[in-house]
Amino acid sequence: MASAEISTVKTIAQINAEAHNFILVAVVIAKSNPRFFSGHSKHRDVHEQDSTGSIETARGVLTLTLRDSARDTINCTVWGRADTIAHYDNAFAIGDVIDVNRPQVSSSVFGRSEQYSPTVTSPYGLTVNDQTQMAQLVRHEGGQDTARLQALLRVPLVQPSTTIPLADIVASGSGCNGETFNLLVVVRAVRAKRDIRVARSNEMKSFREVILMDSSHSGVVMKFWSESYIRWSEQWMPLKTVLLIVDARVEFSEYYKTICLAVDRKTIITQDPLLPQLNSLLAHAKSIPTQDIDVVCSLSSGTVDPTTINTVMTVQQILDRTEGNLVQEQDQFTALCYAVITRLDLDGPTRNVSKRCRNCRTLVRGQDAACPKSDCPGHLTPGRESFFDLTVDITDHTGTLTGCRMVSRVAETVLECDVASFERQSDDQKTHLKWKFLLDRCAVKLIVKRRSAVRFQNLYSIVACTIADPAEVEAKLKVY
Repeated sequence: MASAEISTVKTIAQINAEAHNFILVAVVIAKSNPRFFSGHSKHRDVHEQDSTGSIETARGVLTLTLRDSARDTINCTVWGRADTIAHYDNAFAIGDVIDVNRPQVSSSVFGRSEQYSPTVTSPYGLTVNDQTQMAQLVRHEGGQDTARLQALLRVPLVQPSTTIPLADIVASGSGCNGETFNLLVVVRAVRAKRDIRVARSNEMKSFREVILMDSSHSGVVMKFWSESYIRWSEQWMPLKTVLLIVDARVEFSEYYKTICLAVDRKTIITQDPLLPQLNSLLAHAKSIPTQDIDVVCSLSSGTVDPTTINTVMTVQQILDRTEGNLVQEQDQFTALCYAVITRLDLDGPTRNVSKRCRNCRTLVRGQDAACPKSDCPGHLTPGRESFFDLTVDITDHTGTLTGCRMVSRVAETVLECDVASFERQSDDQKTHLKWKFLLDRCAVKLIVKRRSAVRFQNLYSIVACTIADPAEVEAKLKVY
């Protein structure tokens, strides 16, 4: 090999406009979805033979964002035949250490493609194409370099002070649709991958929804359409994985009627970043209610003072606020409803008492006395407590609100007995207790949490219920 062809190893910081015949060793920190195209009209098959008898070969492009130090990052755009781009897309994932052999260097200051690529520190960009005979992207072979570079995956790209609370983004509503923000969040849930058919192209595409939360908001959905991110998200652990997301795009979801997030071409995600805020964020995540029954119990424990609930609504108005034409972006509201209790199964086979762990208050199902959480003391030293868990239907002249929940102290106050004395009662006594309320007009105070990206159903939590004064009902009952 001639001396002019000898490649030297350079770092990102050493790259300039005159650099050539060099190798860059770096770790992949972001990867775009590959895009494929051809020289034909978009309405013709990409492999269709043209009038001269030649076959146009489909081509593609892929962008990798690379890092080789705590400070230095650079974008590498890869052009090539469709099969070459598909090979690179399958061969390299986020976190892989690669060798970039003899890339072209160009200034990225005025580069149009940089508008659609992650923001990097280098003023230059790398371009790789398949015109050369040698493989220009290969997996790096070298233990020490690999370990050092992969350690950079947890080094944050931005300071926590540049991140925005989820609550601020949600509160802005559709006003920030299309904008990008930096976020520091905990993975609350990773939903199963789903496939849908795209109407325009009739192609099947996969996507995954991941629920993210922080100390300001209990959950916002983020959609991942890239196969790389879909595969990567499989290793994220709910309530244990923290993500620092640079340039997450905001989208208003007509389906969820609220703000959602998406991966933009500029997005970079750092898993479990080395930040002092990480532990406090995880501690907060573990302290919030995640199951529906936990949320209902939390609402019933005094988060909202029942004496402040004075907005009179009919059942139909409540339904319109949750599913109809009165839906608002806020996912919670309160209502005072004058309605008849039409379901209160105190003496039937329906479950009306549930059990939870004394330590962490997690619901314990079946006959197993142990807490299901392995990190709770109750997992090894079981201890359960019983609490009321009643399902109530209320009806007025506009309709029926089914599946309302009345739990814990609220149920004890309404029934004027605790769980222990209730369980000692005979069926006849329970029937007599039920008919003290059944088919009577009551003043029911509710906290309603609307269906959202976090919950697939509406929650109606009864926080106060008393027999209504007829004069009060006559004065306040609404026609609609």
